[in-house]
Amino acid sequence: MKKLALALTLILLSAQFFALTAFAFSDIVENSRYYLPVTELENEGIIKGYDNGTFAPKEKINRAEALKMIMEASGKLETKPCTEENSFNDISENSWFADYVCTAKKHGIVNGNKNGDFRPWENVNLAEALKIIVNSFEEIANDPTDEGPFADVPMDSWFSGYFLYAKEHEILDINIENNVFPSAEISRGYLAEIIYKLRKHWNQYYFGKATFYGAAVHGNGTASGKIFDMYAMTAAHKTLPFGTIVEVTNIANGKSVQVEITDRGPFGYGRELDLTSSAFEQIASLGTGVINVQYKIISSPQ
Repeated sequence: MKKLALALTLILLSAQFFALTAFAFSDIVENSRYYLPVTELENEGIIKGYDNGTFAPKEKINRAEALKMIMEASGKLETKPCTEENSFNDISENSWFADYVCTAKKHGIVNGNKNGDFRPWENVNLAEALKIIVNSFEEIANDPTDEGPFADVPMDSWFSGYFLYAKEHEILDINIENNVFPSAEISRGYLAEIIYKLRKHWNQYYFGKATFYGAAVHGNGTASGKIFDMYAMTAAHKTLPFGTIVEVTNIANGKSVQVEITDRGPFGYGRELDLTSSAFEQIASLGTGVINVQYKIISSPQ
């Protein structure tokens, strides 16, 4: 009986371990760029993969798929059946996406072209996706900005206001030259990441890239006056008060570390935190160099 009980216990523990380590999609595992966004949105029933068990994060996403994902994530609008007034010339009432498209048209989230077509199978670019996102999640006007929010987003473009919103909510991937590529067709994974960031931003999470510094400046002074210790759990941030404790999470694997802000930096576009090399190693290998992170303030200095 004891052997049987031990065997059953081992089976139960093995099943629990498998449940904790199993992934929703075979191509979304730890250290995949979109690990946290896709995993969380899948858990909430917002996104689904393909019959072969993959999510295909690098595949381009078309207008119908993007609209469905965005509207499911916003959760604000109940889909209604298509009518002659709220449909498009190229939308069949029997299409799986018809009710999403027709509801979006009714609420002014999407517009067709001058021929009255929606073009559901065309891939969506970043500017178009942001328009749908902002119109689905918020009710704000797309007023032109006084200054282009990014290097490749002109202030007089039709989409500048949407990109200003994206900048304020830290939902885009920004390269070192401050470019975001508004006309580039986006992937399924990138759209999931944008939606994930927006939803988390409302819960006081912030996003950007994290780098590290270590042995080269070990023992030097920091902007706070403290001596830099590469083995300490500290970090640099551009503006947070010294003594602030933040929890930093690597989006690619869900690993977190808490650090104290003791220095200023980093100063490249899209860069949010410089961790000590020891803190960085808690959530990623040093060979990674730069990682996408989310962070949240745990405590502020009195």
